[in-house]
Amino acid sequence: MRRFVFLVGAALLVSLALNAQDAKALLKENPERLANIHHSYEAPAVITDTPAPDGYEPFYLSHYGRHGSRYHTSMRAVTRVSTILDTLGIMGCLTEEGKALRDELDSLARFHEGQSGNLTSRGGLEHQGISQRLYERVPSLFHQQERNRVVAVSSSSQRCIQSLANFTLKLSGNAPDLAFTVYAGERFMKFLAPGSTIPLNPSHFTICDSVMTARFDPTRVMKAWFTDPWFAAQHLGHYTVHRFIYYIFYAANIGQCLKLDYDVPDIYRHFTEEELYNLWYVDDIANYNYFANTVENLCRYDMTGQGVLVDIVEKADAAMAGNDVVADLRFGHDSGLMSLWTFLRMENCEVPHPMAEGPEIGWYCFQEMPMGSNLQMIFYKNRKDDVIVKILRNEKEVVIPSLKPWKGPYYKWKDLRAHFGQLLAIDYKTQ
Repeated sequence: MRRFVFLVGAALLVSLALNAQDAKALLKENPERLANIHHSYEAPAVITDTPAPDGYEPFYLSHYGRHGSRYHTSMRAVTRVSTILDTLGIMGCLTEEGKALRDELDSLARFHEGQSGNLTSRGGLEHQGISQRLYERVPSLFHQQERNRVVAVSSSSQRCIQSLANFTLKLSGNAPDLAFTVYAGERFMKFLAPGSTIPLNPSHFTICDSVMTARFDPTRVMKAWFTDPWFAAQHLGHYTVHRFIYYIFYAANIGQCLKLDYDVPDIYRHFTEEELYNLWYVDDIANYNYFANTVENLCRYDMTGQGVLVDIVEKADAAMAGNDVVADLRFGHDSGLMSLWTFLRMENCEVPHPMAEGPEIGWYCFQEMPMGSNLQMIFYKNRKDDVIVKILRNEKEVVIPSLKPWKGPYYKWKDLRAHFGQLLAIDYKTQ
């Protein structure tokens, strides 16, 4: 028995080591991935599209898209650290590198004036691209005689409305006969992203701070930025040294979203590769606990996923009943879309883990929930009105691990609908 336990433990250690290597390789391949939740959308290099079985044609689409790349939602994400550096500069405590860092953060703050939370040019192009690739994937879907209406709803957030506009304008250019009905407002937040109001578990910051302290030695950067690191540490307001450094990293993460609009400074250059990896690691566990089902958050976001899923089923039912809607489009936020993934127990969301293990099990936020993340459910039917569905996650075919598909990535809608009903405790089988 002892030998068996050792082998299992050794296998786990090997698995965790491989995940760490995978993360480092992925970050080195594209340093923009360091930004995690602020990472700009990466379109699939190759679109893999399993053809539908013979006789089935696409007729309806259900979609949820997170807004595209944006500015920080508040200037405070930058000014909470830039103002401290400004003050320390007046005190004569900044090195030449510290002065450069201060100037770069001040520039980043200026870029945000009057634009906090709004979509950037890159964000607009992301949604145009997603729309274009969807059209190219199933062009016949958008050229039906009996279905020509697209219903698009957005949260009240301007960035979501801007994302909706970019997506639908590109779609209308490809299919000018489509008719669009568009809604936006606070009422749609009730099912698009109510999770944004759910408080964090009390241990969140304690765990993040503990991991940050264990993984990040601030000695080098403090010496690089400040003429007197001890004096500087006493003048960081209510921030610890570790928290202050992390918030600089967090402020810098938004840079890639703005780079089509401004000459954005490379703030990452003030850190070593290993320091960036450890900062990314802390940020990843924070996002894992924000959005996924961790042991600490007790699956609290499932209630958000329920609301989105009910809307998906109800509108799909209306389409099955014979309305003229070809597509239901939703534009919302990370908290709405990620909670849907976790509620459905998609890959990497099946089993809750301690939040500190997120990166070790391969939960990388830059893959799970970048800007522009999206769900697309494409419905097909044959002459007998038998309906099948394919699920796309960020434009890639996926299946629900706990539910076996019918053929390839395709589910029978009656089976998928019944599964959704079990999750929602609603008897969809008899309706």
